[in-house]
Amino acid sequence: MKTSEEIPQGERPKPALHKAAEIFLAATLTIMVIAVFSNVVLRYAFDTGFVLYEELSRLLFVWLVCVGTALAAYENKHLNFTLVIDRVGPRTRSALYYLAHLIGAVILGMVIKGSWDQVLAGMQSFSPVMGYPLALAAAATLFMACVMELLLFKEVLIDRPSTRKGC
Repeated sequence: MKTSEEIPQGERPKPALHKAAEIFLAATLTIMVIAVFSNVVLRYAFDTGFVLYEELSRLLFVWLVCVGTALAAYENKHLNFTLVIDRVGPRTRSALYYLAHLIGAVILGMVIKGSWDQVLAGMQSFSPVMGYPLALAAAATLFMACVMELLLFKEVLIDRPSTRKGC
């Protein structure tokens, strides 16, 4: 029986939250395509459209981007710039690893604080057509930053750089 470290990443079963995020992204994209396409057809053919679809697709797009970003961070598919760390020794590489993660943690902390402030401010503001609290849109960036901060701490505290390739 193979341990989880011996099983290649592509063959491991996906956790339930990972599957739920993928289903959410697929459903969100499907709804957005239907809403935008139907509005285009209605405007072109009948010189009319649903204003609700514009607001709905805007809200869904924000959530699509934020959940997709968090999922990409979980899958470690974000962009890496390794020009500097490829040219330094192992001790400097380790120091740069921790420095980069510290900077990332601080920036994500600022995003969390700003998003939380926007959620609080958006509780009293409502969208003009659908009437949902604007805090719902700001909650997407709060969700994204919190997930990414947790993943960052997991990588540094649990996964450790010594088990990572290139460190």
